[in-house]
Amino acid sequence: MPVAIMLSCSKTDNTDEALLRELDQCIAQRADYYAPREHRIDSLRALLNDSMSHYDRFETYGRLVENYRSYNLDSQLYYTELRIEMAQSPFERQVSLLNYSEVLMRSGMYHETLVYIDSALAQPLNPVLEPYYSHLRRTLFGLMEDFAVTARERQTYYRITQLYREEMMEVHPAGSFLHELVRADYLYEQQLFDSALHVLEAYEWSNEVEGQYEEPVFAFTRAQIYRKMGNRGQAKHYLAISAIADLQNAIREYIALRELAVLLYEEGDIERAYNYMLCAAQDAMAGSERVRSIETSTAYPVVQEAYIQQVRQRQYWMMAMIASALLILVLVTMFLLYINRKRRQLAALNNRLAQSNEDLRRSNRIKSVYVKRFMKMTSIEDFDDAFLELFPDFVAQVQTLLVPEVELRIKPKERLNTDLRVLALIYLGITDSKQIADILRYSLPTIYNSRTRMRNLAKEDRDLFEEKVTAL
Repeated sequence: MPVAIMLSCSKTDNTDEALLRELDQCIAQRADYYAPREHRIDSLRALLNDSMSHYDRFETYGRLVENYRSYNLDSQLYYTELRIEMAQSPFERQVSLLNYSEVLMRSGMYHETLVYIDSALAQPLNPVLEPYYSHLRRTLFGLMEDFAVTARERQTYYRITQLYREEMMEVHPAGSFLHELVRADYLYEQQLFDSALHVLEAYEWSNEVEGQYEEPVFAFTRAQIYRKMGNRGQAKHYLAISAIADLQNAIREYIALRELAVLLYEEGDIERAYNYMLCAAQDAMAGSERVRSIETSTAYPVVQEAYIQQVRQRQYWMMAMIASALLILVLVTMFLLYINRKRRQLAALNNRLAQSNEDLRRSNRIKSVYVKRFMKMTSIEDFDDAFLELFPDFVAQVQTLLVPEVELRIKPKERLNTDLRVLALIYLGITDSKQIADILRYSLPTIYNSRTRMRNLAKEDRDLFEEKVTAL
């Protein structure tokens, strides 16, 4: 995906989190981006044969050097050495030595790089190679400035780097990508950050930024400027864009992903920082990029240790959650067993209650039968005597259920009246009016009237009167 398209998206609705998710996906599938480059390399190697002309072989080696650039340094070195061995013309020797100097520079061999760059000038430099020569020397002294131990050395290399920046702006036409990029870099080094951004933005609005070199370096330069300005959000934004472009263009020699990992680590996004740093370290190793491996090795252990601590903490919380879940499971199991035991006890109790109810209903039926037979065999006066002999306080207890102004009256020579006999049968559990009428040999209306009359005399809730009678 061209950076120009990505930049336009970022200005509308593409959030930084969405950009980081896209970067995560690129890292996960970066092997897919390597396949086209590997295919081009295999196709070029397949062209090599003994019948090739000198020119074709030299050019094929050159194309292999170009395809291995920022992808596999050892292979780039191999084909560069082959070019040096077969170089015949001054131009071939110069371009081969400059290629070799580039590989040495990327290997961290800065002194040797200077030697071979200078050896390319044994004859006047071909004008076609002047931009490449200036680029190598500017990059070399820039790296030497970065790795300088003392401030004096750093300042010396800085001045030399600035001179080569000026030279590069002279050899590249104004308005070209490299001229404007180096111009912005020159302003950046002079702390003129707004001016540097203006140069990049002006170029972006009038040109399309594309290609495996232009895409990542354009976004990375912007990120560096924003970082110096203290704008971490924009720095992360453009580092992510640069890293995506690197991965999609199958570039293993990169800086953006590593620097983005450091920013994310500082903000506490440990997992992403670790994944990005790991990816940078793996690609640097796979591409034999020794300088990048060294640069990555300084920050990687710190991020790795933080990641390990985070993983351990997650494991601790996971174990705590598992232990809690097991405890809850045990408690739930115990609770279910307790509920099940109580359910069985309740079922047994219900069975016993049902049996008791059945026994009670049987007892009531027996009682009803025996009362009926007793009443048939005896007179009402005999029932009264028998009942009061069993329940001598019955009349007094019924009196307590009635309003105070009502007094139960019993005729002379009688021990119970009609109302009391009805209540006596209800007390014995015979509540059906027809059965009561049959037992007492009264008419059914008489029974209804008696029950209604007594309920109306109740001291409390009339509807509960007969229940209270049975509870005496």
